Amino acid sequence: MSELKKELRDKLERLQGIVKEYDKPCIAFSGGVDSSFLLKASAEVMGGSLLAITANGGMMPRSEYDEAMIFAKSVGAHLHVIDVDVFSEPAFVENGSRRCYFCKKNIFTQIKGEAQEQGCDVIFDGSNLDDLKDYRPGLAALEEMMIVSPMIEAGMTKQDIRDISAWYGLSTAAKPAMACLATRIPTGEEINRKKLLMVEQGEACLKILGLSQYRLRYMNGIAKIECPPENFPKLLAARESLIANLKVLGFETITLDLEGYGCGRMNGGSKDEH
Repeated sequence: MSELKKELRDKLERLQGIVKEYDKPCIAFSGGVDSSFLLKASAEVMGGSLLAITANGGMMPRSEYDEAMIFAKSVGAHLHVIDVDVFSEPAFVENGSRRCYFCKKNIFTQIKGEAQEQGCDVIFDGSNLDDLKDYRPGLAALEEMMIVSPMIEAGMTKQDIRDISAWYGLSTAAKPAMACLATRIPTGEEINRKKLLMVEQGEACLKILGLSQYRLRYMNGIAKIECPPENFPKLLAARESLIANLKVLGFETITLDLEGYGCGRMNGGSKDEH
């Protein structure tokens, strides 16, 4: 393993120092870049006393869920999976501007209950400094519930997390950003299981094309594909089969956003997704 730059080493040590302040921490683990790194860094200093809890619901693609299970096992963390039903929360289904707040509140209430049953004294989430720059109402829910964000406390950015993940050799180091499936549906359009499943299966069709980053937005029956412009040739080469597959899923029209991939397109133009 090559030497880690001093600035990053200092941040990693600061992070692990924060983790060690607690006797039995619990990590809300989604399998994304941030929570995977936090799980690895925490497991190094906490060993068998570390618990990870994954919320299994309609917001995470099945492929992401499966990868999360494999990753947690690879770092030796004790993983508990809880089934959550965010569709029981009317404010989530209605998909207003504060959808993420109500969704986070719902999920973390259930994570907190499980963590308390397991005797944990704190719940960590994977937020980083960059998250503070964007419109993320879910962060307010975490603050209200006294969820600790150790990577924010350690002064870590998303790039810091990717760089140290690469140093660790984690498979998630270069993993594309993968937000909740609900972010693919425009604010104000009702969310249901069918729409999320269409998005999940549609994005699976994009994944096999080897795109570097992608989103499939659901817009009243229309599939709007976003990917970096340099990936357009791959997309167009598979145009006919892709159209056929997406129409089988129930999309009436398939479009390509010529602006390319952009975070936050469904939340009023903020920089990132929540």
